[in-house]
Amino acid sequence: MGPDTRESRKMFPLPAPRSLQAPSNSTLLPLTWPAALIGLLFGVLMTYVPYEFRVAAFRPLYPYVRLLGLTYLTGSICLMGALLYPRAPRWLDVGGRVLLGAAIGLYWWVLNVMPGSLTGIVLYPLFFIGLLLEAWPSMRQRPTLRMLAALTGTAFGVALLTAPERFPLSVYAHLSPLRPVVGLLFTVGGVGLLLPTRWLHPRMPALLMGALAVPYGLLAYALARGSAWLGASVYTVLALACVAQAMNWRPRAPRTVGWKLLRGLAFAGLVPLLALGGLAAYMAQRAIEKQVRDDTRYAAAGEADFLRRYLDDSRESLHLLLESPGFRAALASGERERLEPYLANLAARERTFHAALTMDENAQVLATSEGPEGWGFNIQGYFPEPPAPGELPLSLPFIRPHNHPLVAVALPFELEGSRRGVLVGLLSLERLSEAATPASQRFRVQVLDRRGQKVLRDTAEGAQLLGEAHLPEALREELERPGGGVLEAFDAADRRVLAAEAPVEGSPWSVVVTQELGVAYAAITRMSAAVVGLVLMGVLMALGLSQLVARDVIRRLDTLREATAALAAGDLARRVEVEEDDELGELARGFNEMADRTGAAQQELKEAVRTREEFLSVASHELRTPLTPLKGFAALTLQRLEKSGDFPERERLLKALRSMARQTERLARLVDDLLDTARIQGGRFELERQRVDLTPVLREVMERFELRGEGGITFELRVPEHPVEGDWDAPRLDQVITNLVSNAVRYSPQGGAVCVTLEEAADHVLIHVKDQGIGIPPESLAGLFRPFARASNATARHYGGLGLGLFICREIVDRHGGTIWAESPGPQQGSAFHVRLPRLVEPQVTDVAA
Repeated sequence: MGPDTRESRKMFPLPAPRSLQAPSNSTLLPLTWPAALIGLLFGVLMTYVPYEFRVAAFRPLYPYVRLLGLTYLTGSICLMGALLYPRAPRWLDVGGRVLLGAAIGLYWWVLNVMPGSLTGIVLYPLFFIGLLLEAWPSMRQRPTLRMLAALTGTAFGVALLTAPERFPLSVYAHLSPLRPVVGLLFTVGGVGLLLPTRWLHPRMPALLMGALAVPYGLLAYALARGSAWLGASVYTVLALACVAQAMNWRPRAPRTVGWKLLRGLAFAGLVPLLALGGLAAYMAQRAIEKQVRDDTRYAAAGEADFLRRYLDDSRESLHLLLESPGFRAALASGERERLEPYLANLAARERTFHAALTMDENAQVLATSEGPEGWGFNIQGYFPEPPAPGELPLSLPFIRPHNHPLVAVALPFELEGSRRGVLVGLLSLERLSEAATPASQRFRVQVLDRRGQKVLRDTAEGAQLLGEAHLPEALREELERPGGGVLEAFDAADRRVLAAEAPVEGSPWSVVVTQELGVAYAAITRMSAAVVGLVLMGVLMALGLSQLVARDVIRRLDTLREATAALAAGDLARRVEVEEDDELGELARGFNEMADRTGAAQQELKEAVRTREEFLSVASHELRTPLTPLKGFAALTLQRLEKSGDFPERERLLKALRSMARQTERLARLVDDLLDTARIQGGRFELERQRVDLTPVLREVMERFELRGEGGITFELRVPEHPVEGDWDAPRLDQVITNLVSNAVRYSPQGGAVCVTLEEAADHVLIHVKDQGIGIPPESLAGLFRPFARASNATARHYGGLGLGLFICREIVDRHGGTIWAESPGPQQGSAFHVRLPRLVEPQVTDVAA
């Protein structure tokens, strides 16, 4: 078709003629958004509650948890700022990606690669690669998030179905009953998204993304039940991202001043409040940490003091018995019947003693509190070496009799300067463990014998006495030099604990008090949670107050916006009240002055337009007056010459008359176009719609061109066999089709072809006019439907025309409520024009100013 009738797709981006439905462009959520949100959650948790990261896998990172959290927090806030402010400096986006990528890489290596965690090994590298790719804005229009969800879903699904042991019950216990279902959902969703898009229904990717949200949500639930909060937060964000992508939703930069003000205040308030909150939390944590360490040290010292008094009381009880004259006489005589009542009374009176016995100078048992049976042992074997001066003579712990763990306290009996025997009290370690002390109410208390590292007292439920003490290496070193401070270490179960050691004065015993770090610093966790809550509350309050403060500014801006829209719509009398003498007041005064000048200019313009329209109308009328008889005379003369016989000048006259008829018709068409243009711009262009069958209209147009037989052009018409009816103005649609076919003929080569096709749907029809002509350059498509617009290749080759045909066609189609657009592969490759007409649409009245 002719380049002066070309136009790019307008108003509705419709597809190729084979389809009557326009494809919908899905909204792609950049992977950067969920990555930044995950980084924000990681940063808040690691910065505010670093003591919660106490599992064994965190051993290498534990000293740097707070620093890693600050890196996460800074990187995610920078990325969110760059996403919310597209015109932000480039370094903000790049710096955020570098920081967040470095934190993810370190976290991935230490927490996933080293322990061999399958899910993290797969997931975090994809996040890292996605962050790198989306550093280029053009990549954010690619389905990066969908590819991450597809790849991780496929890997997780295959692993769940074929190697479920890679999802250990210690972490995924609550997922165990649903493993096959979760694996199947992951596999189906992941593999489906990896298939080529052309193989899938247009809605299928969204459905698959929604399906993947279910297993991600189940993973988050299982990890949350297992208190794995970091993993739970990751999969929660992924599930929400899948739902957002399935619903074609993504965060967008606000468009109104009110929302932009809210965004700025939220972002400007969140960053300093998080920073101040983090600083306050850090200072409070240090204070609470010092208090907790002091409490731990005091608890160990208090327990050691309790044991010292416990042992002193036991020794004093034995000493008082030895000072009793009756007991001394009985012990000197060595008579069992006289000794047993004293010993039984000692064991019954003192709750600390399980039993008591006496021995002679040869270490032979003379009498016991429970009779002579079962006490045939050498008590000296339990004292490997004599106690140091000032120390209580305590034996090594032993189990006897009847599986009772005991420790012997021995005091010698001397008479007239020579040792005549030994009084032995057997301390019950079971009773010692059951003793309630202030330290045992908050800590796990263990009493150890430094000579053999045996447990003498353990307040943990179900603890085994006299077992070997499983202590962290750092704590063992503290026991070798009693009296050390408070330290953090990992216990035998790989839990981070806070521990303190204190020696029991005058004995080879030491007290070790331990407490899980999370329990010890529970106050810090609660305080940090309160700080985070206060930060969020502060941001919300700032937003609410900002809205109250900014309401007046927004109201005045809305008034200016409405007045500007009214002025653009033609309400030249609209003015804005100048409320205050500020910047907005200056803007209101400027608007009123502009409206005054615009009204005056518009009045002058209307007068000029009216003058021009009168000129066009008069000129067109004056041109048409001589054209009508000239056209009729030329046609009559040509008809008579064709019927008359030959004479010498006949062929020459016929040729001249035919040329005169064509030029007269062309001039008449130009005059009609000028008249229609004047009516359109003057607002007097109206349609007379009625029920019309479009098929005869198309046939009549094509017959007129076939009868002319210009340039050997071949015409093809494809219409349905049945009537195609609608509420249209038939003469005006005839004018549209005639213009389109005329242009196609004009710009088609000798022997070319023009094809007109009519397609119908329930509520609209489509008309396609295709040619094999000179085509349309891409740069000319956008402006073809403007008045007097022509394509560059048409102008260069001197094709005739004023460039009004397509402008008139567009106005006719617009007033029918339809759309017209043009397509062309390029110069010399032909072109196609498409007209979409609704069947039952109320006519639109449009006033177009010149």
